Amino acid sequence: MCFCLCAAVCASCSVDRHMEKKAGELMARMDAVPDWRQLPRKEISWHQALAMMMERNIDLKKSEQSLKTTKRSVVNVFTQIIPGVNLDWMLTKELSDLARVSAGDVEYNTNILFNMPSLTQIPFDYYSAKAAVYTAEKTLEMKKRELVARLYQQVLSYRNAQISYNNQLSSLPYDDDGVQKKKLDLERERNLNEISQGFAVLLGNMDARWLVNPETMPRLDWGRYRAASRQLDLLVVTMVAMELEASRLQVLNAKLKFFPSVDINFYSPTLFSSTGGTYGGFFAGAGDMKVNMSLREELDTRLTSWFQYKSAKESHELLQREVVMELQRRRIKIAALLESRRRFELWQGVLMKEIAFKESRLSVSGDEYLEQRKDIRKMYADLDNEASKNAEVEAALIMEYGWLK
Repeated sequence: MCFCLCAAVCASCSVDRHMEKKAGELMARMDAVPDWRQLPRKEISWHQALAMMMERNIDLKKSEQSLKTTKRSVVNVFTQIIPGVNLDWMLTKELSDLARVSAGDVEYNTNILFNMPSLTQIPFDYYSAKAAVYTAEKTLEMKKRELVARLYQQVLSYRNAQISYNNQLSSLPYDDDGVQKKKLDLERERNLNEISQGFAVLLGNMDARWLVNPETMPRLDWGRYRAASRQLDLLVVTMVAMELEASRLQVLNAKLKFFPSVDINFYSPTLFSSTGGTYGGFFAGAGDMKVNMSLREELDTRLTSWFQYKSAKESHELLQREVVMELQRRRIKIAALLESRRRFELWQGVLMKEIAFKESRLSVSGDEYLEQRKDIRKMYADLDNEASKNAEVEAALIMEYGWLK
């Protein structure tokens, strides 16, 4: 008891020292990382940003890792049939004689283990593993689409910030002594830093304050989105179908419990053993090689399996109804997104004409000039707010149908 207590205390101290060391190493590593504000600002093209994002984005790498894991699970369905080999080593000796240990005091064995899973379970496990791979592949495809939509929205944010700065710069009063422009430049710098951080997270690279040139981004064909909206996107429907399939597999797995299971186990003699200098093993004969085959059926006297099956079936039936309603709501949402974008285009065109008209008018008095500049600033502010909302709408459409150009 005293020994266990001392071991626990020592282990606790060891953990404290170890974690302090690791925390210190991490702090030293962060000290070597340059300050974000001191990093150079680099503007790259859309295609460069896209390539960097696909190569380094952390969320995308996690999805790729998940796909690799599911593929290994398919292989594991068959590798679990491969026999296992155990190597056992044992020493039995009195404490007073530990200084005099000979080969005769050591016993070691080599055994083979072969446990074949139920023959009725293997096809289900294989199909489930393959379905998991398919799901991971489609999830990875959807993740790429999501990242492209986010990158598109971020580029629009950068473009809108540039337009907003130029508009505010042009609306500064002629008698400004530089104070207003300095405030405007400070606000622009703060916005650019926030936008750069957003780009860095998407690109998975914080070696610079990245910006993506909006002029290099391909122009999307919104007419193709209107044509595509006549039906739901195949990838989106596939994701919903996979959810239904996962539910169906739960029902099938519950149903399999009512069927007997076939188990096969092989037992072999010790492949090799050494005890007290005497050797033995499989070479001595295989007369004790045995195979055990059993047909086992568990009677559901407590109705546990029956209740599980009924619950899984009821949940699956509800999910079938739910996904149809969800897809219908998705149709309505897509129509609303397209209508919102159409209205923004019309509103933007009218507002820009009104701004151009006000800017072309000559003021007859100082008060009228100030009022006119005030109205123009408000119009530009409204345009910035609505442009940000429209960027979200367009990103949502890209998320639904991918990159159509």
